[in-house]
Amino acid sequence: MIDVIASVNWISLLVLSITLLLFKALVKISYKVNWTFVILISMVMGGVIGIVFASEGNTYLVWLDLIGQVYVNLITALVAPVVLISVISGFITLNDKEKMKNIGVKSVVWLLLSAVGAIVVTMLVGVITGIGKGGGAVFADIAAVTDTTVNAYKDMGTSLNEVLLGLFPTNVIKDLSEDNVVAIIVMAVSVAVAYVSISSEEGEETLSSFKNLVEAVKKIIFRILSYIIDCTPFAVLCLMATSASRLFSDKDAVVQLLLLLVAIFGVCFFQTYVFNGLLLKFVAKVNPIEFFKKTFDAQVTAFTTQSSVGSLPITIDRLVKKVGVDEEVANFTAPLGTTIGMPGCTSVWPVLLAIFYMNATGMNWGFGDYLILGFMALILAMGSAGVPGIGVVSAVALFSAVDLPIAAVVLLMPINNMSDMARTLLNVVTANVTATVVARKTGLLDDEIFNTEEEIKEAN
Repeated sequence: MIDVIASVNWISLLVLSITLLLFKALVKISYKVNWTFVILISMVMGGVIGIVFASEGNTYLVWLDLIGQVYVNLITALVAPVVLISVISGFITLNDKEKMKNIGVKSVVWLLLSAVGAIVVTMLVGVITGIGKGGGAVFADIAAVTDTTVNAYKDMGTSLNEVLLGLFPTNVIKDLSEDNVVAIIVMAVSVAVAYVSISSEEGEETLSSFKNLVEAVKKIIFRILSYIIDCTPFAVLCLMATSASRLFSDKDAVVQLLLLLVAIFGVCFFQTYVFNGLLLKFVAKVNPIEFFKKTFDAQVTAFTTQSSVGSLPITIDRLVKKVGVDEEVANFTAPLGTTIGMPGCTSVWPVLLAIFYMNATGMNWGFGDYLILGFMALILAMGSAGVPGIGVVSAVALFSAVDLPIAAVVLLMPINNMSDMARTLLNVVTANVTATVVARKTGLLDDEIFNTEEEIKEAN
């Protein structure tokens, strides 16, 4: 009996008890303050818990990690049905082939323009700050990286042919189960195009039962989604606690790697809120501050879960219900933004790693070298769809393309997970902003919905 009692992780149970009390406090707070502040408060609570109870292997936070992962699993499970049914519903409601094409082209163009902006800003920061200079010690053991490890990283790479093939479904059930977003979009658009063609030839009455079924399923899925979204503050608390614990327990990080991490966060935050803020103000013609407030919980979900795909259900919900983006745009552009563009993972991260290595090892790059680096990063932004672990894959691919040693990527991996928080945030916000820009450009942005909360505040 004594052995059993001694084997119990009492501190983890204490942390769980404290967390449950904080959950109760969050419920009471939610009746008194704005949802955005509830999320912020839950982040602060989680950060404090994570710092206070940081431990080796996060053993004290094992229950919080479990709760956070359950939330991630639930929200991820909804990705495939939400994207599939939403794209079908949006486009069959639109019932316009030309507009469907217009939305698709504009979405791709604006996502890639955002990637170009991220590449340019990253290069400027890298060159101006000289990030990596004096950091030769980081790569002092590069010769010790075994061929086996280097080959394992090489195997993560994906050729352009494979990427293009991966865009098209080969097994509908498999693609749905693996959340292959581009393949799901292709399926949904194919169904929508077929619906529009048949309805234009034979009349909408012919397929009215199918349309009613789609709308019914959509209502059920989004009701389930609303239940999960209501749990977001609790999940954010748990996820933030485990992230903060890992961040502050990394005792082996060297100064140069920490400086690189700070640079990545700085560029990602600049792109997220300044660059995207300018797009919102001057292209989408909406108030950037209000936009970021309305989509704040989607941002926090991206930051804490480090999953662009996993954030999709909340992203789409907020774009439609709070920003006023029409469903056909939100349901198409936001998912597309998790596979094309992705500036955090395909632009900021690999480009800054390359510049860091170049400066650390004393390589002298000219304008032409940077031009090639930027061009290859843009190719990555167009060809990263459906690739898991895109951060590592994009770094390996870019280093290979510009003849830098893959072993260097291995030595820079200690900051991969920590930097992924900011990178994912940038990816998701860029997709949200692009959807808003496309909605404005196609006349599918409802300003009345966007301004509703502002009018309520002014009335009070």
